[in-house]
Amino acid sequence: MKKYKFRIWDPENKFHEGLIKKYKYWTFEVSYRQHTLGSFLIILNRYAQKISELTPAELISLGKIMKIAQNSIDNTFKPDRYNYLQLGNGVTHLHFHGIPRYETERIFLNKKYIDKKYGWPPKWSRKNVSHKLVSKIKTAVFNNLT
Repeated sequence: MKKYKFRIWDPENKFHEGLIKKYKYWTFEVSYRQHTLGSFLIILNRYAQKISELTPAELISLGKIMKIAQNSIDNTFKPDRYNYLQLGNGVTHLHFHGIPRYETERIFLNKKYIDKKYGWPPKWSRKNVSHKLVSKIKTAVFNNLT
């Protein structure tokens, strides 16, 4: 299995199927924890723990990557809004969780996805979905990459 040297948050390369695109400062990936359909991560390519450690260029780039991610998810799953979380409790490497929110159900691969907490903080899943599902979500989102 190929090692991705730039993915310092996954040194054993256990979660490579979600990689959508690496940019200069950030990497855009599908999350293995699908809190809602299309949940994703935006991860800083260098090690830092705090938002306050970001350079001006990294902050500007973050906004651009968030827009790219949202456009791609919008074109794939058509969410009603987004929630972002930056916690750093378990993984201290600076990253953002993008959680698409859905007022009504969505169907992907013949399965219904219902955002039962729409309008409230999302249900936080601690369970990883299959590598196969992550790969299929990644392909769908990648095909709509703007």
